[in-house]
Amino acid sequence: MKEFFMPGRLIVSVGIFVVLVFTAGYAVVYADQESVNPVKSPVALEKQLDELTQQLDRLDDDAVWERRRLVKQIDDLRIELLTIGVVNYKKLVYQSVDGLMIPAYLFKPLKPAPNAVPAVIYVHGGQHGRFRPRSMKHVIAMVQRGYVVLAPDYRSSSGYSQEFYEAADYGGKEIDDMLAARDFLITLPEVDAERIAILGLSHGGYNSLMALIRAPGKFSAAVDFFGPTDLLWRLTATPDENPNAEPGDREKFAQMVGKSIDEAPELYRARSPRYLADQIHEPLLILHGDGDGVVLLQESQWLAEALEDAGKQNFAFHIIEGAKHGYPAPVWEKGWQLAFQFLQQVFDKESV
Repeated sequence: MKEFFMPGRLIVSVGIFVVLVFTAGYAVVYADQESVNPVKSPVALEKQLDELTQQLDRLDDDAVWERRRLVKQIDDLRIELLTIGVVNYKKLVYQSVDGLMIPAYLFKPLKPAPNAVPAVIYVHGGQHGRFRPRSMKHVIAMVQRGYVVLAPDYRSSSGYSQEFYEAADYGGKEIDDMLAARDFLITLPEVDAERIAILGLSHGGYNSLMALIRAPGKFSAAVDFFGPTDLLWRLTATPDENPNAEPGDREKFAQMVGKSIDEAPELYRARSPRYLADQIHEPLLILHGDGDGVVLLQESQWLAEALEDAGKQNFAFHIIEGAKHGYPAPVWEKGWQLAFQFLQQVFDKESV
């Protein structure tokens, strides 16, 4: 399908000082540092990977934080191995709105372009998830299309300190981390500040939607892969109705939001894209599998209906037949190709 933007819903089945911060047992480069990570040979990386794996095997099961740090270090080595000779890569941290330093992965084409290029913020799924090697296939595909890609491990991501993990703020300060990611990207001379999109999966899709809502005009577009859209429903539905519900969810959200859903439902509504569709102005692509048992298809359907009711015409909603929550991978390739086409269309239009 060549045209994405059609009236109403489109539903298709288918410096001077080198500054380092030690976040997880290894050095992370600050965003304002010009040097790149030292290039290691694949043999050296494989040796280090083997050593860390052995350390992980020796850990007691109750060593939760150390285990998470080691898993993150192992992931990072695997990511680095995947980039050798394929894309330019470094891990860095950038500063969010409240001063919290956010670890992130920066990927660029091997051969610099003569002009500034588009950029994509890739937002991982799971509020306590992390950027993982399994995401590299599609990150590399975007970089090889000429884009710069920044993948933040936003606050509450796993693999860092307990304090960072517990800084979770669903739809709140974590969205500040998305906006700060954009602010960092526009400082890079190779990035076209007028062509920055945001793309996320599951909770990352939610963050992408909320970033569009919070910062109109700042992003070229967003791609939402099966993101939640209605906190009011998610926190009041029964476990049979909402398979993603967990015991204690209401209490956790009350801590993040500041009040319980019974005391102040309007605060939860203000963090629910379904009720904020009129505030989405940039092009949006929504992708959801018809067999998703984690975030139900109806959440994307509700958002599409709200966008249509708000008179929005620059969005597309595709239902991927046979797809579940991010798997099977071959089935989801249809969705990824739609995402790549959508981004290319948006960026080409804005380059004119």
